[in-house]
Amino acid sequence: MIGYAKKILRRLKKELEYRRAYKKHCGIIDEMRDGGVFTTLTPSQKQEVQAFYKKHWGEEINLKWHEYYYHVNGIFSTGYIPTYIYYTKICPKFNDPKLIKLYSDKNMIDKLIPTAKKPKTYIKNINGHFYLNGWEPTSLERAIEECNNLEDAIIKHSTETCKGKSVTRFSAQSGQANIKNDSSTQSVKELLLSYDKNYIVQDAIQQSKDMASLNPTSLNTIRIMTYKRKEDVVILYSVVRMGRKGTVVDNASAGGLYCGVNSDGSLKKEAYTLTPFSKNYTSDNGVRFETFVIPKFEEMKSLVKNWHNELPYAKLIGWDLAVDDNNDIVLVEINASEPGLFQAATGPAFGEYIIDIFNDAKSI
Repeated sequence: MIGYAKKILRRLKKELEYRRAYKKHCGIIDEMRDGGVFTTLTPSQKQEVQAFYKKHWGEEINLKWHEYYYHVNGIFSTGYIPTYIYYTKICPKFNDPKLIKLYSDKNMIDKLIPTAKKPKTYIKNINGHFYLNGWEPTSLERAIEECNNLEDAIIKHSTETCKGKSVTRFSAQSGQANIKNDSSTQSVKELLLSYDKNYIVQDAIQQSKDMASLNPTSLNTIRIMTYKRKEDVVILYSVVRMGRKGTVVDNASAGGLYCGVNSDGSLKKEAYTLTPFSKNYTSDNGVRFETFVIPKFEEMKSLVKNWHNELPYAKLIGWDLAVDDNNDIVLVEINASEPGLFQAATGPAFGEYIIDIFNDAKSI
């Protein structure tokens, strides 16, 4: 009897969490729409989407997401994924929340993927404990000394970067940090203490001329989403993200642009911003997107497929990569907790694998 009651309570808790998430994500899509008048789906399009989801997912869905993406990119498809389904019904099943936090910890990348090239690390703070590069335990005082004179560095939280908002680019001389995000100054000690715990200080990546041409002040990264099936790893989509003129971070949530990448590394015609929404054909630096090709893209795809096989507790991973001034591929971040979707730029996130993913999620 007690076991049955606990089972009912767990079911009610899950239902309450789902309803809260549904309300949250409906609010987000409404904010993205910003009260504008959107092209509505035709009755036949609505029927087609609902028939697809009823057949392959088992229930009808809220059509706001299909309507939004169709309006902004002109591509109608039954395969768009409403975020309330993705974040509540797919991610928690595919990426075990109890295990994958370690995968997304930037302090652990060198242990998780030791073969990948990473930026030089000066210090790590893990759960309040300091380590020098090479995992030598150290003190706050020694950590400050290591960072007192740096030419071009990045400090960011290792477990949650708040969508790029906690990324600070700085230089330091004689213990005084010059913050490049806003041209302010503070002591290195004050800077480190402001991050409390769970952060990393690394060299800022000096990117290749090609990638810098999109926007020279931000590190412009390529996000590749991989899906681990039983027998192999496949790529779902790729986007390139770039900052706006004068900004340091490239995150779309921080106002940056994101542009879909074709399978051959060439960019799609248009890039987008989130809120406020905008559609752009050139970067702020004047590069026309449809003429740009991501350098070393084939190698990137091969690398992330191989790396994903080393992280079997996550079926979905978003890999953030850069190309440095030696034209080497650098692993910047592993996004395994809830890797984001960019369906305005990429089209339906799951592409040809959508039915496989639906079946996979329902079987877990």
